[in-house]
Amino acid sequence: MSKAFTSWGDLVIALQNEVSEATEEVIDHSLDALYKNVFHFYSSSEGRYSRQGHLGASPESEFHGGGYVSSGEIRLNTGYTYVPSGRSTQQIYNYAEDGGLLGHGGFWSKTMTVIPGYIHKSFGSRFD
Repeated sequence: MSKAFTSWGDLVIALQNEVSEATEEVIDHSLDALYKNVFHFYSSSEGRYSRQGHLGASPESEFHGGGYVSSGEIRLNTGYTYVPSGRSTQQIYNYAEDGGLLGHGGFWSKTMTVIPGYIHKSFGSRFD
């Protein structure tokens, strides 16, 4: 941001817009990484169990921008119920993350590892 501002209000609005855009960019890149890492989970053979694919469809994001606060999150939708497993979807996704199911675990931790780089890149390019 290299523009000169003639009023405090204009500067505040410009900063809010930059923060909002950077935050949204981080959320978008993070969601893409989560999809990629969840897709990698499925790149191993199934074995006897036929996968349903619910984990693959579960990444989602939310972004709230503008004003004094911009925020967002990525998450796995755990609203699907695995019947008759007797376990919550969160437990099943935790098993998958920890390598306790057929598939490549670590999809969540790998995603969390790359997010600081997205933050640095998105905000750094605007506020270097």
